[in-house]
Amino acid sequence: MKKIGLYILLFIISFVFFCEPSFADAYSKAEKLIKKAQNASIKEEGYEYINEARVLYEEKYNENPLDIKALLGLSKVYQMIGQRQDAKLYILKAYNMKPYDPVLQREMGNFHYSFQEYSTAVEYYKLALASGLLRDFDTNLIIAKCYEKLGDLENAELYYKICNHLNPKSKQVLNKLNSYESAKHEDNSTELENARYKYLFKEKKLSESEQNDKDAMEIINNLNGSGFIDN
Repeated sequence: MKKIGLYILLFIISFVFFCEPSFADAYSKAEKLIKKAQNASIKEEGYEYINEARVLYEEKYNENPLDIKALLGLSKVYQMIGQRQDAKLYILKAYNMKPYDPVLQREMGNFHYSFQEYSTAVEYYKLALASGLLRDFDTNLIIAKCYEKLGDLENAELYYKICNHLNPKSKQVLNKLNSYESAKHEDNSTELENARYKYLFKEKKLSESEQNDKDAMEIINNLNGSGFIDN
């Protein structure tokens, strides 16, 4: 009996030390490949890294279709190559399993951000804040960036200030806040606002009607992505 107990113990130890790292290695390799793709100077080289990462995530997904890490990984690689439908398929599978998980809410925000759907992205990022990531620097930072993209400078500045409170040493945030301050002027005319926006972001600010139309379309897209409306 003692020998049987010893064999069982040895089996458990070998499983922990030899099997578990292989699971971790697959994900760590895929994450490294994603970073290489993001930093690649040649597009074709970046695609090669993305494809290698996709293969690793697909292997883990085939082993367990409910593996959230694999689902998020597959969504990420398809986001990177601009295949929205495939990216949406995998992110929704993960999100629908744990819709109240702040990490998955943030990932839904990342999905919409990657396809320039900034209003919808903000909705999910704010859900993540309310669900437990209120003091998360990165989530607050990307909300600020979303508001910049939408031309809402007041809210963008507000979230940069929150980021500054969370991490006063962030040079990126300090530079942004300094840019806002340097662009401010006592004259709050429309001409100055447009000039300030162009100076800061070099993009055309949408008119109110254009922004309303854009928001309406993004709300419809959000409903589609949430499963309330069948595509």
